Amino acid sequence: MRNGNANRQQLGKPVTMDRRHEVRVPTKLTIEVSGFDCFSRYFSERTETSDVSDSGCQFRLHIDIAAEAVVAVRAISKCRVASDAKADLFRIVRICRGSQAILIGAQTLHPRQPHSLQQAESLSVAAIRSIVIRHMSPS
Repeated sequence: MRNGNANRQQLGKPVTMDRRHEVRVPTKLTIEVSGFDCFSRYFSERTETSDVSDSGCQFRLHIDIAAEAVVAVRAISKCRVASDAKADLFRIVRICRGSQAILIGAQTLHPRQPHSLQQAESLSVAAIRSIVIRHMSPS
């Protein structure tokens, strides 16, 4: 290492903006996550997403799972709409351990097809709109 400045120049400019090519929508959807933990024991846990994008989602778990593990994620309805959503498979790509829970970043294994969480988000928004419209319309 001859010159610290030369090394910095080789690295290029620091990244100051988000390099993602897609939008992450901050949304809380109730989901059920199922799979195998770090000890190869089956688990199923209900939780909420913190954001959803075309390629995946972020959520918190209380179960310790390994990076690169595959889990099934299914949207659970809370808006009196029947939830017959099938589970989609996601690969765990990011794990951040916190004091209360583990923040998980998951990537869909079917990147060219919309996953059920995107459809559930649209359904939830539509259901909320219809409830608001019903309450606002004169009786």
